[in-house]
Amino acid sequence: MTVTIKDIAKLAGVSHPTVSRALNNDPGVNDETRRKILKIAKQLNYVPNLAARRLAERKSNCIGMIWPTFESMFFYNLCKEIQYEAAKKGMTVLLSLADPVEAMRALNQQFVDHVIYWAVPEWKAPAAFLKEKELFKGDMLLMGGGAVEEAHCLTIDRKHGIYEAVCYLARENHREIGFIGQTTDKLVGFTQGIVDSKLEFKRNYIIPVEESYLAGDAFDEELALELLQGEQRPTALVLDSQVVFFQLVKLLRRYKIRIPEDLSLIVYDDVPELQMYEAPLTTIGPPLKLLAKQAIAMLTEKDEPGSAAPARQDGRWRAMEVKSELIVRQSVARLGAE
Repeated sequence: MTVTIKDIAKLAGVSHPTVSRALNNDPGVNDETRRKILKIAKQLNYVPNLAARRLAERKSNCIGMIWPTFESMFFYNLCKEIQYEAAKKGMTVLLSLADPVEAMRALNQQFVDHVIYWAVPEWKAPAAFLKEKELFKGDMLLMGGGAVEEAHCLTIDRKHGIYEAVCYLARENHREIGFIGQTTDKLVGFTQGIVDSKLEFKRNYIIPVEESYLAGDAFDEELALELLQGEQRPTALVLDSQVVFFQLVKLLRRYKIRIPEDLSLIVYDDVPELQMYEAPLTTIGPPLKLLAKQAIAMLTEKDEPGSAAPARQDGRWRAMEVKSELIVRQSVARLGAE
């Protein structure tokens, strides 16, 4: 049988509001009465009705996250870091993998205090999503990309990250560098890196990735094999995500192409799993811990030490950008080294 506030009030000989104030540690209850109520509640194993409290207060001390539905080590690890940072603030996290409109509707019904929504850079909010957002009373943070009015925005400098990867390979004496990825700002960064490093841009060194790659293979393996087994093959590749890497590594093992002896690799997305390979992978990408810290900091209106500097501030709504970092490991060989 469920114990209610009414049961405690009857045994304590006090009113329902008095029990509520005592259990919530609110003022207006003398110490003796408070101790009596708490003792009875403990004896009866009373469990607060959080749903009722949310309905009454329109507050949950929860952060709702609307997350992509595809499998990715990046999102798994980032979600874990956000959960950890939220817990340090005494908050819980509710995660939804539903369609963004349905997810926003569900989070509204849960009266969450904040919403984090991962969006791609080119994302435009549909009318149905904006309608649900208008009903939301808390703060929203767009993470990763996109923009919407009356919301914080935390973006990532992907372009400069890929640029730094190319420049690093050039410093390691690689002159033939290829790229596997989508036609996004990452490809722009790759191209700029090739030009600024005074290398020849070779279009056949670019293996495209389809936008719908999450539903299947990321790239055309026959095209990749033609490049990797050709007479003028690249000595290094930059991959635009760990999803691309997981497909490529199966291909490399099948044809006994070794990393870094036969091919050097730099992968975008610094996730712990990429350190588990025979040659731990050199990566480029935003630090996950910093992304999570900054996300929670922006929602709680407090910047963390070492956080990203504000790129824009419009009243209470802020836009910030996190830089990508190059983590050098063992997947890049220095050419010409003795």
